Amino acid sequence: MRKKELLKEFTKKTFILVSLMMSVVVSGCSKDDDEPTTGFSNDEREALQVLNGTFSYEGVMDATTIVFSPYSSPVQKKSTMNDVPISFHGKMQYKSKYNEAEYYFYVNTEKGQIVANSVHSEKSDYFNALVGKTWAYTIVDNNTIKLFDTDLSDPLFHTNTYTRK
Repeated sequence: MRKKELLKEFTKKTFILVSLMMSVVVSGCSKDDDEPTTGFSNDEREALQVLNGTFSYEGVMDATTIVFSPYSSPVQKKSTMNDVPISFHGKMQYKSKYNEAEYYFYVNTEKGQIVANSVHSEKSDYFNALVGKTWAYTIVDNNTIKLFDTDLSDPLFHTNTYTRK
């Protein structure tokens, strides 16, 4: 008789323990788990939402148009130097009076930079590791960004304000 009581008590405690564990597991689930992940951080996603589209700058000496076309998730492209892939956030067309090029780009939100490497002319899954640009960027609002080409000497004189077209 004592064995039946012990078995009954053990079964009851096991049921309570399993019930508590299930409630903890179920309460840990959230609706966020159902949303597809993009592979971008929140900061990257916010920056890419603003950058998506066409921006132009009308200067005294030059006019420049940049078209950003972000990917839905990072895409790896291989380097012409060593086949080591880099994850890019999108494609970018750059057109000015003196230069016209197509780039793969990514946003480094920690450094406040847009880094772009030229699309390889013959291999679409490669980028040219020797041809690229880096801009320090500031998002003013959803229609305005400021870009400083880091190859230039002084951000005070060489930062351009681009507006959405």
